[in-house]
Amino acid sequence: MPKSIKKYQTPQDDDLPHMGQLLNQHVKTLGIKKAFIQRALQVNQTTISRYFRQHSIQVAILWRLSRILKFNFLMALGEQLNLPYETAKEKALRDTLHLKTHEIELLQAKVHYLESLLKKT
Repeated sequence: MPKSIKKYQTPQDDDLPHMGQLLNQHVKTLGIKKAFIQRALQVNQTTISRYFRQHSIQVAILWRLSRILKFNFLMALGEQLNLPYETAKEKALRDTLHLKTHEIELLQAKVHYLESLLKKT
């Protein structure tokens, strides 16, 4: 009997990156042993091996892996969407930068004015 494939499992042109490969690449880059991840997640070796082969990984598992490996897999995945997004911290920084830029412009204008006064005397 042929194995049925669900619609969400059918590959598409704009399909998400292979999360198992992303995980594997990051673990290799850091030189982390799979046994470390296995102990941290409290799962068996078969489960860890399956994570590295899976095209898609549950968000809860990615969340835990991100915390264990100190790498934001969710953000790495989101960056590949190529959609504009600004975090609350980035927005606050942008707003602060805008205020500071405006303050610098005002101070420069004051300095220019004071310099012009000094030249007259």
